[in-house]
Amino acid sequence: MAHVLETLTSRAVERQSEEADEAGVVTGGEEEPGSEEIGAGTEGAKVVAGNGVLQSLMLICSVLQMELLEKWQLEPIKDGVHILSLSLGGGPKEFDVDVVAIATFAAVRNGIFVAFSVGNSWPDEGSLVNIALWITTADAGLIDRKFPTRFTLGNGKVYIGQSLYQQSPKFTGFAPVVYMPQCLMSDTEITQLVKEKILVCENAFVELGMKVAKSRGVSLIRLNGNYSGEGVIVKAFTLPGLTLGYFEAQKLIKYINSTSNPRALLQFDYQTVIRETRAPTVTCFSSRCPNFIQPEILKPDILAPGMNILASWPTETPLTRSLKDLGRAGFNIISSTLMSYPHIAGVATLLKAEHLNWSPTMIRSAMMTTAFQLDNSYRPIFLDENLKPANALAIDACHVDPERAKNPRLVYDLGVQDYINFLYTMNYTETQIKRFMPEPSSCSKFGGGVGDLNYPSFVAIFDAETKERTLMRTLTKIYPPERKK
Repeated sequence: MAHVLETLTSRAVERQSEEADEAGVVTGGEEEPGSEEIGAGTEGAKVVAGNGVLQSLMLICSVLQMELLEKWQLEPIKDGVHILSLSLGGGPKEFDVDVVAIATFAAVRNGIFVAFSVGNSWPDEGSLVNIALWITTADAGLIDRKFPTRFTLGNGKVYIGQSLYQQSPKFTGFAPVVYMPQCLMSDTEITQLVKEKILVCENAFVELGMKVAKSRGVSLIRLNGNYSGEGVIVKAFTLPGLTLGYFEAQKLIKYINSTSNPRALLQFDYQTVIRETRAPTVTCFSSRCPNFIQPEILKPDILAPGMNILASWPTETPLTRSLKDLGRAGFNIISSTLMSYPHIAGVATLLKAEHLNWSPTMIRSAMMTTAFQLDNSYRPIFLDENLKPANALAIDACHVDPERAKNPRLVYDLGVQDYINFLYTMNYTETQIKRFMPEPSSCSKFGGGVGDLNYPSFVAIFDAETKERTLMRTLTKIYPPERKK
């Protein structure tokens, strides 16, 4: 039986730390960078637990980031934890000054698998977090779930957006459309502009919807910008509202600009549709390479569901996160890489339960080498923001496949000494290495440089003089587990 520990930081620590994770948790409400107010770790824990099968194995605790080094080096080991699923982050730092890297090394050294988010800071280059090579990191993928809402234009054309709105609209006919590209309006302007009209603007937020409703506006249409592309993060608007992907948004803007009297009608289907969308895709908010600390280690490791995920939600917290919102429920739709790593932790838990003798690196290798490379239409997995095929810099091993990961046949295994040799190959001094191993044994450098680490992915860096490079890997054969008769 595999035991899971899910940790989260408190809101106070996030505010105090200059290195707090700038990755936002995007719910049916607003993006709040660095926010753990509603306990993303708690939601992540419940994603790991799934439908309750593993809930008896969950241990949820709150720790201060400055206490991590002591707590992670002692408590999970003492408690017999097998899996650590962690809601922490910060800017990329050298491993020897990264408290998270040092603490998790102690966990991995004792056979504990560690899963982290890689951050929500794309398209900022070098925005990857939690890049220590002994941490398994996950990027967020879009699943084939949609919440369709139809809207009909005055010219008769019908388009499809997405919405979490569940009530019956008070106004059910065609209404005039007002287009304000950036939603830059004062409260007075909103009152003057939107009465009995549909407001259209880019990246509209839930609080704006409340103001529109207060001003007797009919509805709100939120447009994805070029950066967001077709990745629609659904919103729990408190008035009739929907979100459009970039291409549909451009069609709507073209219609608005083509007539002096643009009109539209929204029709809510109040249903969830699955298996009609290409999936998975790489979400527009997921952090990606390059790994500036160690470019020859490819991060993130793997893609997992992280966008529009149905997850448990504290009933005392508004679905939109706005205190003005009276809506409450035990579940919400959440989008973040903070939703993807719990899926990886969940798969790791299943693998550990079936293969108790597997090391953390064997578990990671099993997931990476068996990941599926194509989407549900048997075409390359693409990027939400431009619909172009994603490369290894965005998804590394591609999307996790729990069933195939149970029998990888071959794995890339690593021991503690391999990690120490890696640090030594990075020219870490004995003093620096002692931060990870108080009494390290003798170290030796990899002959081919850091790229010779027995990692399940390859990165070869060439300069003007280098014509070819040879990277070494060792594979270990895994036999399928015996089945009880």
